[in-house]
Amino acid sequence: MALFRRQPRNQQNTAWGQDVRGVLMSAPPDRIRQDLRLMISRPGPHLGAQGMVWPLGNRGEIVAVACVKGPDGTAVTVEAPMVQHWGMAVEDVWLQAATNLRMEGYGGTPMEISTGSTLHSLLGQGWPGSAQLFRLGEAIGDPLPAGALVVLPTDNALLALPLNSQRTVGMAGFVIQTAQGLTRDQQPLSTGMFWWHEGILEELEINWPAPDRASLTGSARFGRVVQSLPAQ
Repeated sequence: MALFRRQPRNQQNTAWGQDVRGVLMSAPPDRIRQDLRLMISRPGPHLGAQGMVWPLGNRGEIVAVACVKGPDGTAVTVEAPMVQHWGMAVEDVWLQAATNLRMEGYGGTPMEISTGSTLHSLLGQGWPGSAQLFRLGEAIGDPLPAGALVVLPTDNALLALPLNSQRTVGMAGFVIQTAQGLTRDQQPLSTGMFWWHEGILEELEINWPAPDRASLTGSARFGRVVQSLPAQ
């Protein structure tokens, strides 16, 4: 069982008590339901063998994790036996956890990087901003009919550039540069670039020969959507 953002022991015991698993297993399902959240993490044994984890992208660099948010802001990975004990369907846990992200605050200032192209940054306030990926269109106030280019430099930051023209694709290099500036000396949550479209996340290959020029390669679906966009 993984406990994220671990607090000093005295604070942790005050919030959760000595037996975190026991508290969660005995909690009423209705109470658990309101505390479910999603996070994005790197994969690894810290998530537990029975943790509810879902891979994002095809390189296995990052995963979605279903969690229970504690009263002190810590997050405990949801495990299969817990879900069975609560009598909830697995699909319901994922959906409820994503829906509950609406209760989490985030900041960030949209930046117009060229006429009609706006780079959105989502920075978490009490919960990792990268989790807003699971409700991206709603979070940035854009229906994203063609989706958006997305990078996840840290667990608390998400950058999204809505695709509204074929010219926007060439701005991928600027987005990557901006993300690299946010990581500074820390290990990035992800080094990849993704395409978010209709709730589906697809990893893209980026060719970046010059700072002001980049090309992206993705699935046939990605290619069709890009070709349907206006040139400018």
